[in-house]
Amino acid sequence: MAGGQEPMVVTGIVEDIRKARFVWVCGNGGSAATAEHFTNDLFSKGIKAFCLNSNTSIMTMIANDFGYEFVFSKQLDLYANDDDLLIAFSVSGESPNILSAIAGRKHLLVRGEEGESYQTAEDRHLKLSHNIAKQI
Repeated sequence: MAGGQEPMVVTGIVEDIRKARFVWVCGNGGSAATAEHFTNDLFSKGIKAFCLNSNTSIMTMIANDFGYEFVFSKQLDLYANDDDLLIAFSVSGESPNILSAIAGRKHLLVRGEEGESYQTAEDRHLKLSHNIAKQI
């Protein structure tokens, strides 16, 4: 995000979170850790939220029975409704399981920027999630 745009972006995200019936959060690898951390921050602010990558038995069953690309979308198919918001953290923004999860759903995809290292993207995503939580 460009320097002067972050407060406006955070404000819009906070409004979307407040309007949602439920917030679903997910990510892979380091982004999974950010998703779990952000879910904790949302919960501590009284936001109904769940991290889709937190239940390893459900994830591994879905991966085994249907394919890894469905580990998030299958959970959303069963639990989510149209008033919910999905927040997906992804450095590449191209992971099949992330793309499957956001397809046809109200979502925010927090992704890395062109040429950005994984470490820099993950640090920026965590900082953004903290800024969002501060505004709630």
